[in-house]
Amino acid sequence: MKAVPILTYHSLDDTGSVISTAPAAFRSQMRQLRDRGYQGISLGALLDAWDGGAPLPARPVVLTFDDAFGSVGEVAAPVLCEVGFRATIFAVAGYCGRENDWPTQGVGAPRLPLLSWSQLNALASDGFEIGSHGLNHAPLDRLGRAEARAEIADSRKRLEDGLSRSVTLFAFPYGAADRASRELVATHYRAACSVEMATARPGDDRHWLPRIDAHYLGPNVIFLLFGTSLGRFYLGLRALGRRGRSALGLSLGPRP
Repeated sequence: MKAVPILTYHSLDDTGSVISTAPAAFRSQMRQLRDRGYQGISLGALLDAWDGGAPLPARPVVLTFDDAFGSVGEVAAPVLCEVGFRATIFAVAGYCGRENDWPTQGVGAPRLPLLSWSQLNALASDGFEIGSHGLNHAPLDRLGRAEARAEIADSRKRLEDGLSRSVTLFAFPYGAADRASRELVATHYRAACSVEMATARPGDDRHWLPRIDAHYLGPNVIFLLFGTSLGRFYLGLRALGRRGRSALGLSLGPRP
């Protein structure tokens, strides 16, 4: 099977922050994808196809939303329904109905409302997939085993209790993990997403799947290159730059 891009969005707002995509830009991007023959699917649908289930559409793209901002319900869901796409929403279980003011939140990130339990339930009922983004959005590589277990296992239980449905997918907060936390995630979830920037392939580690942050696909002139040879070359250069900065211990940019 061919590689499939997994896109990551966070908030849809006009603040211009690194975790934000303007609503008008998001609407344009989704319509572009539809008009170019792409079909937006959930992460679970991709895994089902890889495991021998229903075949993938001709041009699949997995859409994911980290943190479960309120704008996912207000902005993203209507647009996705309009174009016939589905998506996976990774919620911070201990902050549903609150704001993204967890202790490790960056100083420059806007404080915005997150989806409430009733809103998450409504989206799940409408066909959107819900995964876990931890209990308190804590970087797992900084935690002891008991704290990591709470972020990984307790977040799943809280979401399943609140949604009355199974939660089998995880996204690593900040893309941060050590060997022990990755093993815990593999024990409790079907698959998990990292922040490694690449397209996902069937042979990839299912508990460290790469994604492409939408931050790197703006402005519109760049998004127009998505899925082309030039676009892949551009993203390859950005990924190489991220790896180099990581090796030097520098900030990797948007890693909410």
